[in-house]
Amino acid sequence: MKYNIKSVDEMSIDELIGQVIMVGIPGTILDEKYKEFIKDYKIGNYILFARNYDNTKQMKQLMEELYTYTDNITGSFPLVSIDQEGGMVVRLFKDVTFPASPLTTSATQISSAPYKTGKIIGSDMMKMGINLNLAPCLEINEDLANPLVNVRGYGATKEIVLNGAKEFVKGVRESFALSCIKHFPGAGSSTKDSHLELPIIEDEKEQLLNYNMYPFTKLLESDALMTSHCVYKSFDDIPSTLSKVLLTDVLRRQIGFNGLIISDGMEMKAITDTYGLGNGCVMALNAGCDILLLCHEYEEQKLAFETVKKAVIENRLDIELLKEKVTRINKAKERVKNGLKIYFNNEDYKVVKEEHILMQEIVDNSYTLIFGNAPKISGSTLIVSCNAKIASIVEDEFDERNLTNALKHNFTSCDVVKFISSEETKNHILDISKNYDTIIVYAYDAYRDLTQLNMINELLKLKKDIYIISLKGPIDMCYFNNLTNYSCLYEYTPNSIRTIVKQLKQEITLNGKLPK
Repeated sequence: MKYNIKSVDEMSIDELIGQVIMVGIPGTILDEKYKEFIKDYKIGNYILFARNYDNTKQMKQLMEELYTYTDNITGSFPLVSIDQEGGMVVRLFKDVTFPASPLTTSATQISSAPYKTGKIIGSDMMKMGINLNLAPCLEINEDLANPLVNVRGYGATKEIVLNGAKEFVKGVRESFALSCIKHFPGAGSSTKDSHLELPIIEDEKEQLLNYNMYPFTKLLESDALMTSHCVYKSFDDIPSTLSKVLLTDVLRRQIGFNGLIISDGMEMKAITDTYGLGNGCVMALNAGCDILLLCHEYEEQKLAFETVKKAVIENRLDIELLKEKVTRINKAKERVKNGLKIYFNNEDYKVVKEEHILMQEIVDNSYTLIFGNAPKISGSTLIVSCNAKIASIVEDEFDERNLTNALKHNFTSCDVVKFISSEETKNHILDISKNYDTIIVYAYDAYRDLTQLNMINELLKLKKDIYIISLKGPIDMCYFNNLTNYSCLYEYTPNSIRTIVKQLKQEITLNGKLPK
C-alpha cells in the first residue's frame, strides 16, 4: 500500500478543492459511478456509514481499493473518517469489539474506561484502514432530552465531560488514529436537531466561553474539530459552521486551536433550508472550515465542488486560503501514515478476546440503581421488552440488538412480551399484567413515545412488584409516576443485552453511578 502525500504547490485548483471535500459513498463496494466521480472531481477524503459495512473482510477490501484508486487519481492517500463514538452511534457493529457509549464509560466503576474504549476503537479502525474518528462529543448534558447529545455525551458538568473526552482522545491517538472533537462550540442546551432545523442558542457570551466551550479549550491536542450548525446569538447571527467570528476569531486566534476544522454534514437542513448547500459551502470555507462534510447525495457532492470552484474563479474564495487548508490536511495525513503502515496490512481482522471481555465488564459495571431495588424475578413474572426506535439520524439500526429473543431464551419460566408502540400492544400488556406477581419493564426513550409512557404509568398504579429499567439513561425517570424500583443502563447494544441477562440471573450487582 502506498501512502503518498502530494505537495500543495503541485496541486491544480481541482485537486485543491478535492482535498477540502469529504464525501460519503453509497455502498459496500467502490462502483464505477463513484470511480468516475473521484476521477472527475479529484476527491481526496471519505466518510463511512453503516451502509458501507458488511463485515471486516469486506471493509478491508473496500479500503484497499479506495486507498489505491484515490492515490492513483490525486497523488495522495485519503483521510477516511467514521462516527465510531460507542454505544448507540457506531458504524462498525458486528464481528468487532463493540465499544461502550460515552455515558456508559462515565457511569462505570472502571476508571480507565474512556481511555481503553478510545484505544480499542482506534486500533480496530486502523486495522481496517479507517484513520479518522469523528468522536468524541464534547457537549455538556445540560438537558438529557437534547436530541443531538443524550448518551453520546460524558455527563452534566464541564469537568466530567473534559475528563472522559480527554482520556478517549488519548486512547484513539495512541492507536495512531486521528481524533475529532465535536460539535464546537457546544450544543448541550439545544432542544432542536440541526439535521432537521436550525437551532438557536441564546446563552450569554460569558456562559459559552467559560462553560460550553471549556472542554474544547482544554483539548487542543485533538487532531480535528467538528463544527455545530447552531446559531449562537451572543457571537453571531449565523450558524457556527459559517461564522468567521467563531471559527477564525474565537477558535483559531483566541483559543489557539491548530488542528483541522471539519464541518458537520453540509446537507443538514440547518444549512440547506437557510443558506443553500452551495452558498453554505463557500461561506464555511471562508469562515474557517478546512473540510466540508458531504455525507449522502451524489448530486449534492457535485454541486458543492462546482460551487466552490466557481467561487475560486470569481475570487470570492482565495486560492491561498485553500492552500493553507490543504497544508493542514497534509499535516494530518503525515501524522497518521506511519500508523497505517503498522496496522493496515494483509492480516485478517480478529477480535481480541481480552478487549471484548473488557468492554463487557465496562457495561456490566455501569448498570445503575437510581432508587429502590434491583430487578428480580419472583413468583409469576412478566417481562416487558422494549422496541428501540431511532431517535436521531446519527443512530443506526443493527440486527444484533434483540433483547426480546435474549430474554425468551434465558428465562423460559417467565412470560416475555415485546412492547411495540401501538394501542393494541399497550392494551394487551395492561390486560395480562393483572395475572402476575412481578412485572419487569425495559423502557427506551419512553418520554418520546406517549404510548409507551402511558402504558408504564398505568402499570405503576398496580399493587405489585414493579421494576422499571431505562436503556438510554435516566431521562425517562422524570416522566414516570409512582416509581418504587428504578435503574438504568446507558445504551441498547449487544453488550447491554448480555448485562441485562446476567443481572436477572443474579450474576452481577448494580454498581454504576449516575454521571453528574
